[in-house]
Amino acid sequence: MDWVGSRETQRTIRRAWAGRIAWFFAGMMATLLLLGIAGWVLAPRLFAHRSDLPGERRLARALVERAAARGAQAIPTRPPLGARAVETGRIIYLGACSQCHGADADGKGWLGTLSYPEASALNDADTQARSDTELYWIIANGLSFTGMPGFQDRLSEEQIWAVVAYLRSLESGSSGALPAVPQPSSDDLAKADPAGGAVARGAALYIALGCSNCHGAGGNAAGRLQLRATDRRAVRAIREGTNEGMPAYPESLLSEPDLQALLAYIRTFRGGS
Repeated sequence: MDWVGSRETQRTIRRAWAGRIAWFFAGMMATLLLLGIAGWVLAPRLFAHRSDLPGERRLARALVERAAARGAQAIPTRPPLGARAVETGRIIYLGACSQCHGADADGKGWLGTLSYPEASALNDADTQARSDTELYWIIANGLSFTGMPGFQDRLSEEQIWAVVAYLRSLESGSSGALPAVPQPSSDDLAKADPAGGAVARGAALYIALGCSNCHGAGGNAAGRLQLRATDRRAVRAIREGTNEGMPAYPESLLSEPDLQALLAYIRTFRGGS
């Protein structure tokens, strides 16, 4: 009888645990369903959210700091950089970062002031307090929900480290002003047409790919940023990038027909040569 009673007790315990587990999973499914309904109902308001909730900035900063600190653990220390690293980083910053973070790295770029949250300043104490590896990780991987893209697929490790070197130079004030680059006028934009001929499509690609950010609307930027290379050198620079800050545009980003259209537009800078 004791043995039979023990078996019955074990069955009762198992049934009780099975019931608890079933209720647990049922509760989880109900919670997920309610969250899904709430998200569907509240999504328009959440996506239209353009003002800070109480404590939102502080929480966001804490999460960014945690993510950067953890991500930086996998980044090796900054390698030795050449004497031109700051200048290279300055050129890369001009083409890839200044539209959001501003020419003076004050967060006042035209695109950065329109986004939410707005772009952060990079010349302030908070940014300079981050380690080199944290800055590298943020530039390489980006930050979700902040508008900060990741550049590890567009820039080499050496180029990202050059940007870090440039950001460090902002603290000492030794970086110098960014060069003024002529931006596309309304006439330049009118000539650009992705559905047009080779030159018109090339103009649209030139603007869309950000070429004008560094080289000027008509390849007329100052100094080394002026476009005056032969087609063969231009193709190599576009496909492989350069050590002076030019990112690579492989065929996965720029097809061969689009490359030829881009070259057709660039040739107009040299009077058809």
